[in-house]
Amino acid sequence: MKTLVATIIGPDKAGLVKQLATLIKQHHGSWQASAMSELAGYFAGIIEISVPQEHSQALSDALQQLPDFQIQLLDAKQSAQAGQKLALTVTANDRIGIIDEVTEVLNQLNISVNTLKTDSYSAPTTGTMLFEAKSVLTLPHDQTLHNLKEKLEALSDDLVVDIDLIATL
Repeated sequence: MKTLVATIIGPDKAGLVKQLATLIKQHHGSWQASAMSELAGYFAGIIEISVPQEHSQALSDALQQLPDFQIQLLDAKQSAQAGQKLALTVTANDRIGIIDEVTEVLNQLNISVNTLKTDSYSAPTTGTMLFEAKSVLTLPHDQTLHNLKEKLEALSDDLVVDIDLIATL
C-alpha cells in the first residue's frame, strides 16, 4: 500500500466532496483522514489516501485532471515526535498578531501542532470581536501542561486557555 497526501484548492461547489470520494473509490483508494473548509468562496482540503501501489499512478492522474482545481500530491511521511497529545483551545479579544504570539510559545516549548482551526466572531453579549484557536498538539515528554498554560496565559489578561489531555504517545 502507498499513502498519498492530496491538497486541493478551487472554487467551492455542491457535490465536490462526493466527487472526490467517488474518484478515490473508483481507483481502489481508501479515504483515511481529511481536513476541509470553505474559505472566502473557495474549497480548501487536505486528504490522506491509502491506495494499492499498482493503482496509485492512475489515482494521481485522475485527481490532477479535476477541472478548476489546484492539486498537489505528496508521498506520506511518518511523524516521529512522541509525547502527550493535547486538545488546546485559546480564546481572546481579536487583535493583530495573536496567532503569531501563541505559536511563538509553542515553538519555544518544542510543541508540535497536529491540527489547527481558527476563527473570529462577535461576542454574543458585547459584540466585541473574539479570536478562537482550537488545536491538537503533541507536548514533548520534557514539557508540562502547567508550563504551557502559564506561558500562554502570560500573553495577555484576556486570553483564556483550556487544555485537555487526549493520550500519551
